[in-house]
Amino acid sequence: MKTLQRFSFRPSVAFFTGIMPFTLVNLVVTLTVSWPIFRAGNSDLDAWSQVVAFVPFVSHYFMLSLLLGLAVWGLSCFAGRKAVTPAAVILSGLFHALIIIDTRIYTIFHFHINSLVWNIVVTEGASDSIMLGKGTLATFLGIMAAITAVVWAAIRYTVGNSSLLHDENRFRGTLKASKIIFAAGIALLAADKGMYAWADLHNNTDITKNAKLYPLYQPLTVKRLASKVFGMNVNREDGVSVQKGGGMLNYPKQPLRFDNAVKPLPNIVVIVIDGLRFDMLDKEIMPNAVALGGEGIVFENHFSGGNGTRFGIFSLFYGIQGTYWHNFLGARRSPALMDTLIDKGYAFKILSSTKLTFPEFRKTVFARVPDSIEDEVSPEDASVRDRIITNKFVEFISPQQMKQPFFSFIFYDSTHLPIRYPPAFEKFRPTAETKELNFFRDIGPEQMPVHRNRYMNAARYEDSLIGEVVAALKKNGMFDNTVILVTGDHGDEFFENGYFGHTSSFDDYQVRTPFVLHLPGEAPAVVSRMTSHLDFVPTIMEALGCISPPGDYSQGISLLRDNNRRFVSISNWDNAAVAGPDVRIVFSTETYNMSTFEFRRGSDYKLLDNTPEMMSSYRAELVDQAKRMSEFYR
Repeated sequence: MKTLQRFSFRPSVAFFTGIMPFTLVNLVVTLTVSWPIFRAGNSDLDAWSQVVAFVPFVSHYFMLSLLLGLAVWGLSCFAGRKAVTPAAVILSGLFHALIIIDTRIYTIFHFHINSLVWNIVVTEGASDSIMLGKGTLATFLGIMAAITAVVWAAIRYTVGNSSLLHDENRFRGTLKASKIIFAAGIALLAADKGMYAWADLHNNTDITKNAKLYPLYQPLTVKRLASKVFGMNVNREDGVSVQKGGGMLNYPKQPLRFDNAVKPLPNIVVIVIDGLRFDMLDKEIMPNAVALGGEGIVFENHFSGGNGTRFGIFSLFYGIQGTYWHNFLGARRSPALMDTLIDKGYAFKILSSTKLTFPEFRKTVFARVPDSIEDEVSPEDASVRDRIITNKFVEFISPQQMKQPFFSFIFYDSTHLPIRYPPAFEKFRPTAETKELNFFRDIGPEQMPVHRNRYMNAARYEDSLIGEVVAALKKNGMFDNTVILVTGDHGDEFFENGYFGHTSSFDDYQVRTPFVLHLPGEAPAVVSRMTSHLDFVPTIMEALGCISPPGDYSQGISLLRDNNRRFVSISNWDNAAVAGPDVRIVFSTETYNMSTFEFRRGSDYKLLDNTPEMMSSYRAELVDQAKRMSEFYR
């Protein structure tokens, strides 16, 4: 018996005889509590697919339960057996409370606990907008009491159970069973991550959606390895299954209705310049864009839907905020605008100076028109590629070829690092050479004037190409019946507020872009009210004769309608902002970063005091933001 007791105090043995049974009990409880998430994300699958989907469901919550067990194990190694039992009960209670709350939030709103949710709840006056009720609290406390009783009994039987030391057969049986359970759990984790990597390579959306389905889920991708080591074509589109309904998404909310008497259908040309920020719309820098604005509508106070390319382009083409990006990518869901154009018989030409595989626009925005995409036009630098795609557009709209309305997307890249342009366009000097940019030596406030000059020269070059596009449309008699948009996917910053490039802040330089729109039949105008990339889709859908309410397919407002909008939504990978004229309410969209919740000025991005009064004054906007993050889910 003494040998058995000494053996039992080894950390590895204590782990298997105490912590693994404790982990298993927590796993069973967690799977039971989280079952509504599994059901919400997989209800549309057939029986076999649901069996496959059960693997990541179990493995993910096994991992979370194991981490909880490891925390208790750490306590057992340093604090002794007596301190472990109460600590384990408390940690397990907190863990399951969060799981219960997160599961309920997800099944209602389809996003997990994040800093926005937390701050809405803890803000004084939250009860004015969120009526939890006594029944909700009683139900929650009842569930927690039942879970605590089960876990406490399990802890008494496992972590706090010394009777195992007096029964060698039971001790060794527990040790063996726990090792089998641990091995099975690790095998499930490996299978889960392997399945995700395979699904990501083969565009299997039934599995890739798990990245946003489960809280704190960590996906495994091997595209770089598959491409470089095994020579696989990891960006192919032949396996993409485009959804037009079903799944978790409720987009559009209703079948769209059209007035088919609208004739003629306008041509549509969308010109996006990578990183084009708002102050580039100047006659010294972009005279052709300014001239186009003189024949169209210039929106002076315009915001992208993101401070990065993915979220800017997503918001422009879907008309909804970028927090939906991950789920739309997982579902390979085409935008309602593109679906409408396809249904109406448009011809397409998608021209990009940079590959549309990263960001993954071949699997989202242009998923249904892969044969119309040209995004590998030359191995030369961006300035050469921009010239080539301009020539290809001019060729595309030749009268001999164009017998139907057309849509064209032109994505210019010369303004993106490394900034390139032909020598003839170097007007602003001095400039920096960016071919061999040293980020330790060449990036800092002192070097910014020469980088900004290069950027302006590149914008001037892109403007010359815009002039050629407009001239070709006019020459072919198409200008009067063509919607032409010139904008940026986001802005770019040169240390004006201490940042370089984009995706790092939501200040004016990174999120405000030019927005010049030529719309057939509309008189020239300059609009100073706040507008957003989200507004483009309802504007164009109306021009196509859509009579459905914009709210059925978009969160934007037609650019032709006056509005009293106070805020717009801007998104990034794991952060978002509610942006007013000169305030940015920045919050995390992920559970793991609950501390991110800030009030900042838009102009200089200085932190403002996060006071209860400040929170209370913007509570209505924050609650509205939370609702918007869930309205296009089932």
